[in-house]
Amino acid sequence: MNKILLLPMLLLTAACSSTTQRPQEIEAVRDYVVANQLEEVSEIRLREQMSYTYVNDRFVTIPTRQGDFLVEFVRDCWELRRNDFTPEMVDVRDNRNALRARFDTIRGCRIGKMYEISGAQREELTALGDAPGDEVFLPTEK
Repeated sequence: MNKILLLPMLLLTAACSSTTQRPQEIEAVRDYVVANQLEEVSEIRLREQMSYTYVNDRFVTIPTRQGDFLVEFVRDCWELRRNDFTPEMVDVRDNRNALRARFDTIRGCRIGKMYEISGAQREELTALGDAPGDEVFLPTEK
């Protein structure tokens, strides 16, 4: 009977450990937004084709001529990590020269909030996943 219970537990553990996104990475960015009192904006003006830098499955940064922005999605957006393109990833926008919170999408994922950030803040945000304490400790052999 113990073997019967062990198999579902092992499968559940494997499924949980196979996810690449850790909740603490998303919370670290949210804490950063609060600690730095980032100003929320409702729209970003775009003059050229939009590009983004992946922070984690919930956040990206977007550079523009007016400055940089942090974008938060309403759900985890695993599509940001994909190299291919599927029909579900079609973007919804009323104006190709603007990106609006709560209405528009990036790679098919709806934008929840957007914040204005500096170039230095952009660098800090992309490095949040490499925070101390995330390293794996491997003991040295004697």
